[in-house]
Amino acid sequence: MKKRIFIVVMFCVFFLSALVGCRFQETEEEKIKDLDYTICDDGKLPQELVKIIEKKKTEPFKLTYRTKEYLYIVVGYGAQDRTDLDVLLTELYLTKNAIFVDTDLVSKEDEKLKNDLMSYPYIAVKCELYDQEVTFK
Repeated sequence: MKKRIFIVVMFCVFFLSALVGCRFQETEEEKIKDLDYTICDDGKLPQELVKIIEKKKTEPFKLTYRTKEYLYIVVGYGAQDRTDLDVLLTELYLTKNAIFVDTDLVSKEDEKLKNDLMSYPYIAVKCELYDQEVTFK
């Protein structure tokens, strides 16, 4: 009986200590300002980031990459069985405690559909370096 009580008490202590380690942070969406940004192709990205994108491009992904000077935000939509797709940045703004990013996958109206080819659409955005977390919509 004492052994059972000991196990229950230890479980409760472990559970409570795990809860204390958790952090709940409410992300406020009230826009402070739109961020200035540059959309970058592979030639304007750090080589290490290009390698990361190459590894991840077959599956949808969202990532951030920081250098000493800039923040890079990359959103990829994975392998697509058509080539007439492009990624559009619809929102990039700063709030009190986060940077919000929203993108959309759109069809290029002026390009002829080529069904036999694969594409890996993604967008890489470079902006000023901020300490806030990046939240993807």
